[in-house]
Amino acid sequence: MVSIYDIAKEAGVSATTVSRVLHNGSCSVKTRIKVERAIEKLGYIPDARASSLKTKTTKSIGVIVPDIANPIYPVSIKAMYNLARSRGYHLILGNTYERTDEEIDILQMFSRERIAGLILGVCKSGDETMCHPYIKDMMRAGVNVVFCGRLRNGLDVDEITVDNQKGAYKAAQYLARIGRKRIAFIAGKRALYATQGRLNGYLQALKKSGITPDESLMRFDEWDRQSGQKMMESLLKHNRPDAVFCGNDLLAIGAMGAIEDAGLRIPEDIAIVGFDDIELASIVRPKLTTVVQPQDKIGEIACSLLLDRIEGVETGDAKEIMLDPDLVIRDSA
Repeated sequence: MVSIYDIAKEAGVSATTVSRVLHNGSCSVKTRIKVERAIEKLGYIPDARASSLKTKTTKSIGVIVPDIANPIYPVSIKAMYNLARSRGYHLILGNTYERTDEEIDILQMFSRERIAGLILGVCKSGDETMCHPYIKDMMRAGVNVVFCGRLRNGLDVDEITVDNQKGAYKAAQYLARIGRKRIAFIAGKRALYATQGRLNGYLQALKKSGITPDESLMRFDEWDRQSGQKMMESLLKHNRPDAVFCGNDLLAIGAMGAIEDAGLRIPEDIAIVGFDDIELASIVRPKLTTVVQPQDKIGEIACSLLLDRIEGVETGDAKEIMLDPDLVIRDSA
């Protein structure tokens, strides 16, 4: 790699002078031009890692998601990337594969990389508090932290969430309003924050509509399409519903496949509502009725708040921001 000593030799100046030019320090116009020409000729690229050892920070933002294969996450990451780039930062992405041990490994790696800030999504398996000692260490080192869709559990960090309960309530209430009586519920692991919120909203809507909740119509597994198909097949075999509220759109798409494989019609025989409004929701046939989770907005808010914390623009107490989701009606219900 080209070093500042190579630049200094090419320009006929000292390494200290090259450093001044690189950091916009004082020097003559003539000297600056010579150094800049040498930089261009030799293709010099500043070593951000070496710089971080001196300043004890970088212009890097760490982002951790549970499953990059889920179409909902790239939307928020793109929004974060665009905003971070516009303000002179770049992203380092970590994917936990929904495992706590992977999240701990990524947090340790981010510490070594001296990130300036961290945006942390939900961990879908294990106890999220197992990661708290590592997060606290980073915070003591001056790293700013924002949680997305994840409870603070006593940590003094900013938190951005969608009102899962309100979104689920809107979905289940709509199904009851269009005359469905046997409304099933399928979602990821029951203990998770998002599952609990969406389950509570579903139960609240059923009771409000005069429908007695039936545990035999509820299923919990993973958040992927295969689990949606498997849980729907179980419902069709044992206790067929006339509608299903799915904890996310991937589950809904899997459930739709199982319904069609069984020779049943959507929505005539079974209505389906999802949660998230991923791009596929408006592409599948029938088009999926779903709760809109504005991931681009969530990404922008999280990244903007984090950068404001890093740059000292935002200095107040930790914020808790909850966004209201909307229900979009399409063909599946």
